[in-house]
Parts: sequence; C-alpha cells; structure tokens
Amino acid sequence: MQSIRTFFTVTALSLALLGCSPSDPMVVADAIYVGGNIVTMNDAQPNAEALAIKDGVILAVGSRASIEKAHKRDITKVVSLGGKTLMPGFIDGHEHVQQFGTQAVGANLLAPPDGTVNTIDDLVDRLKTFATSPDVDLNGWIFGIGYDDALLGRHPTREDLDKVSTTVPVMATHISAHFAAVNTLGLKLIGFDGSTPNPEGGIIRREPDGKTPNGVLEELAAMPYMVKFLAPTTQEGKDVFLKRGLAMAKSYGYTSANEGRMFGSMSADMENAASRGLVDIDITGWMDYSNKAELDRNFSKVYRDRYRLAGLKVTLDGSPQGRTAWRTEAYLLPPDGQEPGYKGYPAIPDTKEVEAYLDEAYAKGWPVKVHANGDAAIDQLFQALQPVVAKYGVKPGGVILIHGQFIRQDQVQKLKSLGIFPSMFPMHTFYWGDWYMDIVGPEQAARISPMRSILNTGLHATSHTDAPVALPNLMQVVWATVNRTSRSGKVIGPDERVTPLEAMKMITLWSAEQFGEQAEKGSLEKGKLADMVVLSDNPLTVAPTKINTIIVLETIKEGKTIYRREP
Repeated sequence: MQSIRTFFTVTALSLALLGCSPSDPMVVADAIYVGGNIVTMNDAQPNAEALAIKDGVILAVGSRASIEKAHKRDITKVVSLGGKTLMPGFIDGHEHVQQFGTQAVGANLLAPPDGTVNTIDDLVDRLKTFATSPDVDLNGWIFGIGYDDALLGRHPTREDLDKVSTTVPVMATHISAHFAAVNTLGLKLIGFDGSTPNPEGGIIRREPDGKTPNGVLEELAAMPYMVKFLAPTTQEGKDVFLKRGLAMAKSYGYTSANEGRMFGSMSADMENAASRGLVDIDITGWMDYSNKAELDRNFSKVYRDRYRLAGLKVTLDGSPQGRTAWRTEAYLLPPDGQEPGYKGYPAIPDTKEVEAYLDEAYAKGWPVKVHANGDAAIDQLFQALQPVVAKYGVKPGGVILIHGQFIRQDQVQKLKSLGIFPSMFPMHTFYWGDWYMDIVGPEQAARISPMRSILNTGLHATSHTDAPVALPNLMQVVWATVNRTSRSGKVIGPDERVTPLEAMKMITLWSAEQFGEQAEKGSLEKGKLADMVVLSDNPLTVAPTKINTIIVLETIKEGKTIYRREP
C-alpha cells in the first residue's frame, strides 16, 4: 500500500535526519535541484539556492554549497532548473477531479479565452463535430462541457440540441455544473415528460404550455443525470476518462487533488483504479450526503494506493451564475420562468436535516465540505452548525465552506468562532464580474469571494477552480485572486485583492492545511514530501497582471516526474 510505504519512508528518513548534522555525510541525496528560483512557501526560509531529496522526501533546503557538501555523492543527480522556478506542488482547494475526464474527452463549450463558443450556433457546431468522434462510444452520448448562458444570452433548449442529433442523446452541461440541457431523446432516456414533477431541490424548465420540458434542467433535476449518463459504464471507458483527466491535472501542476462530490459508485470506482496503479497523484474523495453510508465503511485519514475517502459533502444551494444561489435579497434580474422577488432556493429546505448531517459527521470525525454560495444558505449553515459546535466544541477545519460567493461581512466575522475553513472561488470576478453588476448590483458584485476580508480575521483560506466548471488552471486562479479583473477589464472589488504570496499559499500551504496534510505537504521543507512543480517564471516577482501567463513545465510527485511539458 502506498500509504504504508510513504509512512515508513518518511519515518526512516526523519530518524536519520535527527541523528545527523547538516554536514553529516550519512544521508546521500538522490537528487539536488539548483540553478533557479526555489520558492518554498515557508516563512522561516522563503527562498533557497538548493533543495535535496531522498526517497521521495525533501532531505535539505538551503545554500548550494552546504547541501552539496553534506549530501552530494557520485550517485546524486544534480538537476539544473535553468533559471526557472521550483515551488511546492499545487493542491486545489476544491474541484471534481473524477470529472476532469468529461472535460478532457467531451466537446469544449467554454467561452474565450478557454474555448471558442460565443453563440448558440457555435455550441451546436462544436457538438456536431464531437458527434463524429469515436469518443461518443465511451458513454453513448454526444456531450459537451461548459456553456455559459451569461454570454450566450440564454440556455440551449431541446430544439437547439435536436439540431445536433435526434437519434443519439445529446447533453450540454453549464459552466456552473448545476444545469444541463438535453435533446428530446435525452429527456426520454432520463424519464422526464409533461407529467413529471420537479424533484426537490431542482427544476425542470417548461415550454409555454407549462408542461412540456424544454430541455433545460436545474440543480437536482440535472446533476444526478449528468453523473449517471456522462460517466462511462464499461471499465475501459472509465479508465480512458480517468487517464485523460489525470493527465490534464498533472499538466496544470496538481500533485494532490480531490473529487468534491461523489455519488453512487464513484468512490468504489476510484478505489478500483487506484488499486490497479492508475492514480499517480494523491486524491481525496468527498461523499454526497445521499450516500453517507459509504463513509461508515471506507472513511480514512490514510491514503491507500494514493486514494482515500476523506469526508462528507453537503450542498445547500446552487450557483450564482445560474441564479440558483439562495440569497436573502432578490436577484435584480430573475432567470427565465421566475417572478420579480426571486431569491434562489435551498437544496435542503429543512435546517434540522442539515444539522443531523453535521452532528453525525462531528460524532464520527468526518470533515465536511459544505457548498453554500448565497448568504441565506450560509445563514442556514450557521444555524445548523451552532448547536453541533455547542455539543462537540469547535473543531477548526471540521467544516470547509465551499464557494461562499455572496457571504456577508457579518458572516465573515463568524467563520473563525465556528471553526469553519473557507475555500473561495475568486475566478468568478473574471468570468462573471461584469454580469454580476447587472444581476446583483455593483455593491454585491464587489464583495464576491472577499478574500482580503477573510484574511483580515486571522483565518487562512484557499481558492479553487471547481473544475470542470473552469479549466483546472491554478495559475489563472492565482491571477484572479490577486487582480480581480473582469472580462471587460474592470477591477471587481479592489479592496478584496490579496498579494501574490498569499494567493500562492492558497493553492499550496493553506490547501494542505485545509485537508489536514500540512505536516507532509504544502511547502518545501526538510521532511516533507517532494511534491513540486517547475514553473516558467516566478509568480512572486513577475508583474501581477502577467501571473496567468506562467506555465507549468514539470510536475514532480514524491521525487518522480509525472509530467513534463514538451518543448
């Protein structure tokens, strides 16, 4: 088991390090990295000339002369960075790595700069192109990922998607991953017709007759079927999706990843793939509350073959970009089919039910990721968590707030007292900052993902991609967190910007802390795992507006190169 091997490696090396001085020649490095910017994320030693590794663990960090004297022998490989930057491997605060495969395999329906879809016609054309690919056979659907109705002007309907095919089911998923649009055949396969009621926590949008589904599905009318139908059913198909998804992750510098919401057999599938050696980065899984019995069976704080089922996922509302986030104030522009005064809606209307999930998690020691975008959803989280904290005491990081886009200032001040670790999504300032000006107003738009306000409370925080909502490009996330610049070039909430160093900690050191792994990951320090990335430039010294031009050149997991960019 990988976890046992890592434990003994780290333990043995730690004992060796305790028994020798920096100049003791008894520990010979496997490799020493020199000749570049070594940026550690360790405040006690922010930069170094050299870094030595042994058996997948960092042996020493410091001056080149001292490290080579102590740890270099004939068998040691000296790696020249060529002036590039070595940093800790990236750890996304929240994403859906098991669904990266859908993004890697399916049609790219994203708008520029991540894709080329600007109109409904563009979307139809991209899906028609994918329809000719043999990849359709992997799950039997023509599908694409990431359309944005904020830029298209509306959601695609079944009539639009019937232009792609009437004989093969078609699905286009929204950039929020909280909506899907399907063709007429897709509706039939799902089982939705004019007599189907809306499921709790979801909406089946209708045509003018008020009955016939128009193909647009919201929240729990969409997400379970996205998982059910887009995931391959054969082992070969599952392996193809996973391999392509992990290749994408590694190309963006991921050394640890997480599947932020698991349904059905997803954990078993990941465990199976890991046991067959298909997983070469660490992955944590977060099981949806609808299948929490799986946590009773398989929850673990220890990786087995690089995978562990790490905690519970509870989702309290939808997405701001889909206007399904649950707010205390009305949206200025309600979505299609909703009346003025619409505020979004809860995914779990009964707060006592939410409290029961949190109580069970605290009793059993499960960390909980809680998806809450709107301030009403965050109020519900607080109401459910307060009696649990009163019963069990504050457990810092016991609850991880995911997204929190419309969090109020008074709510920010309560996070620390409840032990909530915030993981935010400042990429929204780029993708939807301009649009939020219209749907919630300039004042609220400026407070999207208020990173500076959170840090000012003394809390650490992470940022995330929520991929495949966006591409898993963490340097783009850092750029957005530092600059908060919209598509049109406006700065959305300048007072909520953070420094490049803080933004980099949000995808390294503080992410490791969020997952309870800061003793092994997140910074380049003696005794930690040699999880590293080589970058084309130093994000702490380039112009902040250029951070998103930085490219991952190499990804290293426990001393082994798992990705190298082709020249």
